[in-house]
Amino acid sequence: MVDNIFEEIKRMQREMNRIFSNFWGRREFEELQEAEEIKIPEMRKPLADIEESDKEVVIKFEIPGVDKRDIQLNITQNKIEVRVERKQEEKIKREGFYRLERSYGGFYRSISLPTEVIPEKAKAKYRDGILEVRIPKVKKKQSTIEIE
Repeated sequence: MVDNIFEEIKRMQREMNRIFSNFWGRREFEELQEAEEIKIPEMRKPLADIEESDKEVVIKFEIPGVDKRDIQLNITQNKIEVRVERKQEEKIKREGFYRLERSYGGFYRSISLPTEVIPEKAKAKYRDGILEVRIPKVKKKQSTIEIE
């Protein structure tokens, strides 16, 4: 009998990551798991959709209620990282009453991309709480080899 169901779920997740890692012959899934386990205080992990076509990779992050100026986006050839830090301060001042509340939070997510991309040519737009990032893929050159 399992003592802690959450520990069993974590064990199963590690096993699935190992299986996928072996399948593709990469450590990306293990690295992703390790990165996701890094605890960033008061940060939520935004939902993300990833689509891949012949020419580009499109990632959509769900980041509601933020100003686009607060979004930090970092892209490398094989990874995308989004970070949003929100700082809010609310002051209420009335006769005989004063209240000051501060809150900090935001979103953070790092995702390994399914293929190599060209980060310098990425385009991003933020509308209605959705950050859409379009990144062109690196064109793989095919070479014909003469057989001797």
